[in-house]
Amino acid sequence: MAAVLPYVSWSTATEAVVPIDEWDLLYASLQALKGHVQEYPGCQRFDVFVGPGADAVEVHCYTTWDTPEQRDAFLERGYTFDRLLEHLGGVTSQKSLAMEKVF
Repeated sequence: MAAVLPYVSWSTATEAVVPIDEWDLLYASLQALKGHVQEYPGCQRFDVFVGPGADAVEVHCYTTWDTPEQRDAFLERGYTFDRLLEHLGGVTSQKSLAMEKVF
């Protein structure tokens, strides 16, 4: 019997903790960023998950791409969640990873 290799797509993952008083601006900016990033060639998904707390919101932002070259080009030259945080000022990501999505 022949084996079938898993379907793989290429992703980014970025985590940040945003003070609650900056959340409204970040939320609106994330909506615009999602629309912008989904226009990049090869972008399959742009997902944001949040964990609201009393003083801050934990944000996890994921993008998924058709090829590793498209993902890497986005990381090198695109407007990433990290770059958005830099432009808003005061918040930096805690972790950013380039990953492979297997299911």
